[in-house]
Amino acid sequence: MILDLAALQPGAAELDRPDAIAVVGSGAAGLAVALRLEELGRPVVLVESGGDPRDGEAVAAAAPLNGGEVVGQQYRGLTDGRQRSLGGATQLWHGQCTRLRDGDLSPRPWLPHSGWPLDLADLDPWYEAAERWFELSGRGYDRGRWTEHRRLSPLPWTADRLLDDFAEYTPMPHLGDRFRQHLRTSTTVQTLVSATAVGVRVEGDRVRGVELRDPSGRELFLTVGTVVLAAGAVESARLLMLSDPEGVGLGAGRELTGRYLQDHPVAALLEVVPTRRAWLQDRTSHLFARDSRIWPKVRLAPAAQEREELVAANAVLVHEVDEPELDAVRRLAGALRRRRLPDDLGTDLRLAVRAVLPTVRTGWRRWVRGLASGRPASRVRLDVWLEQVPDPESRVTLDADRRDAFGFPSPRVDWRVSETEVRTSRTMARWVAEDLRTHGLAEVTELPAMTDDEAWRASVADAFHPAGTTRMSTDPTTGVVDPDLRVHGVDGLYVASSSVFPIAGYANPTLTIVALALRLAEHLVRQREVSDHPA
Repeated sequence: MILDLAALQPGAAELDRPDAIAVVGSGAAGLAVALRLEELGRPVVLVESGGDPRDGEAVAAAAPLNGGEVVGQQYRGLTDGRQRSLGGATQLWHGQCTRLRDGDLSPRPWLPHSGWPLDLADLDPWYEAAERWFELSGRGYDRGRWTEHRRLSPLPWTADRLLDDFAEYTPMPHLGDRFRQHLRTSTTVQTLVSATAVGVRVEGDRVRGVELRDPSGRELFLTVGTVVLAAGAVESARLLMLSDPEGVGLGAGRELTGRYLQDHPVAALLEVVPTRRAWLQDRTSHLFARDSRIWPKVRLAPAAQEREELVAANAVLVHEVDEPELDAVRRLAGALRRRRLPDDLGTDLRLAVRAVLPTVRTGWRRWVRGLASGRPASRVRLDVWLEQVPDPESRVTLDADRRDAFGFPSPRVDWRVSETEVRTSRTMARWVAEDLRTHGLAEVTELPAMTDDEAWRASVADAFHPAGTTRMSTDPTTGVVDPDLRVHGVDGLYVASSSVFPIAGYANPTLTIVALALRLAEHLVRQREVSDHPA
């Protein structure tokens, strides 16, 4: 069932749930934990600060709670990459799913603070479960899949430097839309909306519940035996800090809360002029098969990373296609979802009528040939997506001078990007350019960021993939949560988020987030079974 916190009174039965597991946040991690616990028969209280993702006014009203201060490197994800509603940030997500690889999890001597306390064997079964959850093909990266696309083999990269790769897209990325009706009718998952968590109450070394506020600021308390923070890398760290009177964090690793903030810096470095435009566009734009959509990419070979002491990275050729008619259709569809008229309804309707033929052409290419739009790109550029060196000075803290609507300190983000990321992006771009020229595929022009450090830092953007702020470790001196995602030294308190990634790798994080969330749900059930039936 879905309940509005504003309709409940302090001490209501719905807030006294010592048998339940509270999951704070209804994004990818929170929904994966909650719905898997439901399948396993465990009662859940899902706590969401926002409400219905289809209610544009409600989403806009909750948005100021995502405010904060950014110092240093620009960081748009603090506000633009987060949403308070059922589904959380997945309501903004395009659906890319990619597994981390063994080299991403292993310690790398040239990268300080790298390495996970898990290996790929620990994650593989959960990746398979996460791919089923997202309705993917479940095959990970398989070079043979290229043969499904009419002889479209990968580009001929120099194998000791560059390797072909791709991301697969889930067909249903907006999880609030996908699961809203299920949550409405569930008898096992009680969903509280308009319920902003402002702290976790801990007595001794045991969690007791979650401090809540309704939109009016009224104080309520949710009593539960277990709490899972699944509010994203910024908010999960902030909640741990808000739960501590000193504003540092909870548990034995509290001093590291908020540190090691990472993202995926995205750098545009090359303008590409194909010599065989259609040939290159077909092989590097989105491809469609019977059961999936994929985006071909190129990644740095692990041997090259080690040889040159680089971070992991991948790159894509971005084909900018001018499609004003289809853009108008998208605007009209978005306006219908938001139940608002577009700004220029007449123009959009005229363009939408003209979109019939382009839509038929695009549909034929997509469903018959498995290719993207048939229109030639007006511009092509190379974007490099980068892993980051974990840096304890790159961090989220509480801002004593800025407070949210409930009077609590807002987050202060100091995102730092190192010289290693700059050097990696340029090295990879240079290698891609050499291979494109060598094989006669394109001429390449360097953009200013390729040589000018100031231009690089001015143009680089975060990918809305925050990570690392409650990092996982076997030892509380090097992390905030243990390999089971329990906050070191606090019974019953867990974190399910990209915030637990010790190092983020190059892959889009959501598939790994859900894999870890499903793993955590199974762990919580095993823990409960042990406590219910001690030896």
